[in-house]
Amino acid sequence: MPVKTADRRIPYSVQLLALGLWIYVIGALLPPVLMKTGLHQPASILYTVYSFLCHQLPQRSFFLFGEHPTYTLEDLKERVGLERLPGYPWPRTFIGDPETGWKIALCQRDLAIYGAMALTVTAMLLRGRPWRPLPVWAFLVFGLVPIALDGGSQFVSYVLALVGPVTPRESTPFLRVLTGVLFGSTFAWTLFTRLWLLEWATWEERSHPA
Repeated sequence: MPVKTADRRIPYSVQLLALGLWIYVIGALLPPVLMKTGLHQPASILYTVYSFLCHQLPQRSFFLFGEHPTYTLEDLKERVGLERLPGYPWPRTFIGDPETGWKIALCQRDLAIYGAMALTVTAMLLRGRPWRPLPVWAFLVFGLVPIALDGGSQFVSYVLALVGPVTPRESTPFLRVLTGVLFGSTFAWTLFTRLWLLEWATWEERSHPA
């Protein structure tokens, strides 16, 4: 007799994935809070750890506790000067100051991706059972294509600007967040639902061997 849905526990793998995602997202939000409270050394450690996982460009990141949540590269140049933007136009080591605010350790797009993944899997956990798996074609169309077009066209425009008179295309915070949310939520909906159902199928096979 098949195991009833109500008798099935939530797979530990899905719970661990959800926990890991929230730790990752909250860890990226911690450095600005630590800087604001004067705990500079722990904040510096977190910025360094996340620097291996994200480009952390300040013109593509959110800032907390400052005058504005986002800044363009020109805004930053006018506010703090080139001497405080090492590596300009890619000053990834600039983390902010009390007036500008403090940079979140993940860029806007990455924060949206992992935040959406965490929220999506948490919604399923609260429901107690997975949604119907999202078709792979839907993930490709609604999740992958938008982020590829936005991020890809931005990258290609900067490459072309190195070899010819091309004005680089810089995306916007809205587009980065939108495409990140679409990718993260559809990816989680596609992958985690299948992982969940696979674990349930495995349990049933073990409980009712042929």
